[in-house]
Amino acid sequence: MMNPFYLVKIGAGVLIIAGAYLFGLHNGQNSEQLKLARTQISELTATVKNYETQYKHQAIALAEMRAAESSARADSDRLRSRIASLEKRAKTTSDRDTVRCLQLGEECRRLLQEVRGPVEYCRKALQ
Repeated sequence: MMNPFYLVKIGAGVLIIAGAYLFGLHNGQNSEQLKLARTQISELTATVKNYETQYKHQAIALAEMRAAESSARADSDRLRSRIASLEKRAKTTSDRDTVRCLQLGEECRRLLQEVRGPVEYCRKALQ
């Protein structure tokens, strides 16, 4: 016949083993969740750095575009002033035709600059 003390010892051993198993299982699940969280954090950190780099490229490209646009505007104003001066001095039809060609050339240049600025910005921002 079994001793009641022996049965209590076996019951306690089984409870300890079951408790240790459940404790280990719980810690294992937490460990996996922690690994997954760390992986997600590193992916998010890399994504943030990528966006920061893109933002810096876009900011630099925008600053360069603004400087180029300002310079082009100054050149265009200078050219318009010269054309106006020539227009005042034009006396013959040939002179007026020449001035008109210069005006059209200036208009083409202005339109080209309007298109070139955004294209350059996009090219530099997307690098």
